[in-house]
Amino acid sequence: MPSDRTALVVVLVGLLLLPGPAYAFALDAADGPERHRSPTGYAATEIAVGNDSVLAERYASSLTFRPESFRYRHVRNDFRAPNRTRETLETAMATGSATVDSDAVAADVRQLRRNYTFLSAEYDTYHTFALADGEVTTTVANESDVAAAVRAELVVSYDDLPPAERRTFRKIRNATESEAAYDYRPWNDEPVPEEPIVERDGTHYAVEVVSHTDDFSFPDGLFLGLVGSGVGVVAVLAGVGTLGYNRWRA
Repeated sequence: MPSDRTALVVVLVGLLLLPGPAYAFALDAADGPERHRSPTGYAATEIAVGNDSVLAERYASSLTFRPESFRYRHVRNDFRAPNRTRETLETAMATGSATVDSDAVAADVRQLRRNYTFLSAEYDTYHTFALADGEVTTTVANESDVAAAVRAELVVSYDDLPPAERRTFRKIRNATESEAAYDYRPWNDEPVPEEPIVERDGTHYAVEVVSHTDDFSFPDGLFLGLVGSGVGVVAVLAGVGTLGYNRWRA
């Protein structure tokens, strides 16, 4: 039977091995900032920007604010008078115009104008809107109006992209064309073009999310850490058992 000294050494070794997963995370953190893949996969497919219906159907929502969104706290917190602003915009869409009764509502409408081109109260119906002389006016936008806004606001030239975004776009496009890849998951430090349509050499590409992968970003050495922890448990139990047996025999 092993001596008490040997048993103590086995117990100490086991105790050192028990926090194996913690060692794996510590070593991973020591490597510096973590670089991992985005859980989002992108593709860049050709799109016909001359087709008003396609542009309106796919991108109108990106340019549109729905006043009913004021009901959500995370939206309300960014505005000064969300309830009155919602009522004003809904009236304007229903009747074509609405009086702005306070500076707070006017400030909210100006904020919306800076970030959105259209308003919508129901699916597939969009309104342009403007603020002048204390009044909000709206006009129903047709498909051509929406498509024109998409072309003006959501299309960017490849040559105008920053170098880092151009590199990411090329990787997305190459993956889209590859039979094996289909999509590209950027590294966390790779920027994706902000605008959803990129024009390159006369061809337009829709950059869109096509997949989502759950990625918990566990350290590479986590499996070895778990194995070490398991060995540590066995070693501690064996060492303590040996000490107990030696005491019993004595």
